[in-house]
Amino acid sequence: MSPSRVLVLIGAGSAVFTRGLLADLISADDLGSWEIRLVDVNPEALSVAARLAERMVEARGAGDKIVVRSSADRRAVLPGADFVVTCVGVGGRTAWQADHDVCMRHGVYQPVGDSVMPGGISRLLRTVPVMVEIARDIAELAPGAYFFNYSNPMTANVAAMTSYAGVEVVGLCHGMHHVQRELAAFAGLPFEETSTLYAGINHLTFIYDFRHNGRDAWPIVRERMERELAEPADPADIGSIWENGKAWHNPFSWEIFRRYGAYPAANDRHVVEFFPERWAGGAYYGKTLGVDAFSVPEILEWGEQRYQSMRAQAEGTVPLDESVFERSTGEQEQLIAIIRSILGDRREMFSVNVPNRGAVPGLPDDAALEIPGVATARGLRPVRVPDLSAPLTAILARRLTSVTLAVEAAMTGDRDLAVEAVIADGAVTEPDAAARLTDALIAEQKRFLPNFA
Repeated sequence: MSPSRVLVLIGAGSAVFTRGLLADLISADDLGSWEIRLVDVNPEALSVAARLAERMVEARGAGDKIVVRSSADRRAVLPGADFVVTCVGVGGRTAWQADHDVCMRHGVYQPVGDSVMPGGISRLLRTVPVMVEIARDIAELAPGAYFFNYSNPMTANVAAMTSYAGVEVVGLCHGMHHVQRELAAFAGLPFEETSTLYAGINHLTFIYDFRHNGRDAWPIVRERMERELAEPADPADIGSIWENGKAWHNPFSWEIFRRYGAYPAANDRHVVEFFPERWAGGAYYGKTLGVDAFSVPEILEWGEQRYQSMRAQAEGTVPLDESVFERSTGEQEQLIAIIRSILGDRREMFSVNVPNRGAVPGLPDDAALEIPGVATARGLRPVRVPDLSAPLTAILARRLTSVTLAVEAAMTGDRDLAVEAVIADGAVTEPDAAARLTDALIAEQKRFLPNFA
């Protein structure tokens, strides 16, 4: 068999993503045959992903349309790629936990730590240089490929790869898509009949227009919000990792909506990190961020359990979970729809992270923004968003300052710039305290930070 299209997945050890992508491609009869090339620097994780993929292909009798190969050397498999997808987490869950622990010892409490605040900056320092090297290889070996990135911190990675490697990369995150679904459900409306306008940066994207069949749907949303928030909160609703559709699950996001008339996609778990001045000592509606509100150990344990489940399926010690073939709700969901739109030139709209280049006035041209984009046969074309309000534009401009400093620090290994990025971020504004925390994070993650050696 000679597959018509080649997709290279770099970071395939992220087995949840790999499984979802394979399931969707196996189920997508209209997309033809594929050669999937899995790449990961971790041999064990790569082996799990490859064996799981092979079992999935076998279970569905899809060997005539899907061929799976694996390699630890991305340069060996990039030539001939039609699509390249990056899903890289430098240091994995262990490094993520270490960021969390170091930050808490210095009085900084984060519910996620993958995008902003000191934990996000630490992830940025170890991830950006790796992503730029990958992007340079793609530019050299697969210059005609459509390139999609899922790696966090999204805003920094897309900006750095564009600037330092000269690639056209599109960042994808399912947060915006999921929150539109949640808003529709909150308003009791069919998702397919709703539409949105929005702009922001990944994990802080402001939905400022929400419609049902062309009519303003915010009044319906506002009525339910006010009714629910007028009732006393159930402590069980506050700070749970798992969305439950109630207003008290995202009280801060609704506060932003009340003030600015726009709802921030990604919900409280991510959004609170962009306003660190509000949560002294991690205090969040009677709980503590990252501890009993959006617990970081809980989400890491959940991720580990999912990985071990897929490992057991890959090894054949438990049956394959075939429910994954029945519905697409994972991170990869948008990717398949985008590929379909590109191949058929359907020109459908998606939320994408791309360089601004004038799409949103008042924000830097080289900043990576999350805005609507149209998927065409010539790639993703961003849609201009000229009417984001001045207060929201100002919030985004302030948040981008730290990202710009941190990217330069990551690429140059400049410790002082890294300290300035932490100060500009706003969680630790006292210079000596910011320096101590920055030094502690660099020391903790030194094996992933050759630029700082």
